[in-house]
Amino acid sequence: MSVLTEEDFFLGKLEHISDIKKKYKIPILCKDFFVDTFQVGLAKSFGADCILIILSAVDKELAKDMYQAANEFKISTIVEVHTAAEAEQALSFENSLIGINNRNLDTLKISLNTTVELVGIVDSHKHPLICESGINSVDDIENIIVDSGIYNFIIGESLLKSSNIGEKFKKLSQISL
Repeated sequence: MSVLTEEDFFLGKLEHISDIKKKYKIPILCKDFFVDTFQVGLAKSFGADCILIILSAVDKELAKDMYQAANEFKISTIVEVHTAAEAEQALSFENSLIGINNRNLDTLKISLNTTVELVGIVDSHKHPLICESGINSVDDIENIIVDSGIYNFIIGESLLKSSNIGEKFKKLSQISL
């Protein structure tokens, strides 16, 4: 489960991780803007199992330092990419999952073609690839599977905007492939 912990813009809290872990005992992705290696240990102390390293938000050295810290804390990582250059860089994070974010962080516009365009760069990666952002329907999921071969998704906004999250999740789960 992906849990927003960024407080200023997304009104999240690290405590949400420990609260969810106590109740459901499921793996948790701490979804925040990681800009310091200190945050890795902090996420772990609240029970995070995985962190997100957004390559466009940090320089190469800090990304590697956070990746190394996560490995030391035995926390999984998702290295998030938005561009071809970032996709190529992500291949150096051998034990990480790679997430392709369909949201352009400069314009905030979403294009599912981003996943289709970048998957060819990262398809040799030995760990799972993830399609992030812009998934609103079963058709979106099926198209990504067919066009990219990716079967893993982080779906947030369309669930949160739904008046019935459970029903929306159920609909998104009815894939016919």
